[in-house]
Amino acid sequence: MRWAWPVIAVTCAVTASGCLTRSGDRPALAAVARSLAPVQQAEGVYLESVILERPVGDRFLDRDLWAVTQPVGTPEMQVRLSENGLRAGILSGTLPPKFQTLLESDSETLSGRGLTFATRKEEVLPTSGPNERCEFTLLADLAGKRTTVALKQTRCGILVRPEAMSDRRVKVVCEPQIQHGERQEFFRASADGTGLVKYDEVPLVRYQSLAFDVPLGRNEYLVIGWRAEQTDTIGAALFGVEANGQPRQRVLVIRARQVNPGNPPDLPPISGSGRRPSVAAEAGRPR
Repeated sequence: MRWAWPVIAVTCAVTASGCLTRSGDRPALAAVARSLAPVQQAEGVYLESVILERPVGDRFLDRDLWAVTQPVGTPEMQVRLSENGLRAGILSGTLPPKFQTLLESDSETLSGRGLTFATRKEEVLPTSGPNERCEFTLLADLAGKRTTVALKQTRCGILVRPEAMSDRRVKVVCEPQIQHGERQEFFRASADGTGLVKYDEVPLVRYQSLAFDVPLGRNEYLVIGWRAEQTDTIGAALFGVEANGQPRQRVLVIRARQVNPGNPPDLPPISGSGRRPSVAAEAGRPR
């Protein structure tokens, strides 16, 4: 699987609370929510994503946002995510004004992407990294014991695999993943099983016990984030960063819909502007 990383200059800072990235003055934040490319009219699923970023413990990203979301997954999955510092929920209906404001912000949104899934089946949405070192605890099984994970040269992200549903919704499968170390050679069985094929890849850890899926309607948002008080968890590794010497907190926002050739675009170009707001930023506006 190929990881696609945004062009953002970052430096790593190691802290006792997990892994943090340093983005300095953050000069390369061109890929924000409002600069997503226009929808490609292709058969399949179109998925938009953007990262919201605020100081750690920010009232809205750490508390208020989650008070108006519907938790995803079974009760057991919700507990498993919570024990690992993660949470995921669905926003629907009228968006909270603060959420709308953040979506439209140039300074607090980054890594905006629009992806069409037709021949493409899955993609990793980067959430933090590269980091020189990540260390966190992991509870893979509620009946098991916490283990300590330490990885070097890491890039963290959420793999997404959207699937069209018969009722026009899109089921989005999400799985935390971490690349680590240097590129290595691997041998795997060929597709026909008659031999071995050499691959040149960066080692990858998949956290399948923390994977979940959620059906999304056209105007619903999936938000995935971290509990700021759980500083030694995989949630901190995935969504805790550092900018200008200060720890910051991230939330990944995802929206998906089915597309077909010939469908008209959701929004006309804005008059007098060379840029078009993202569908994600516009969907929650009162109509």
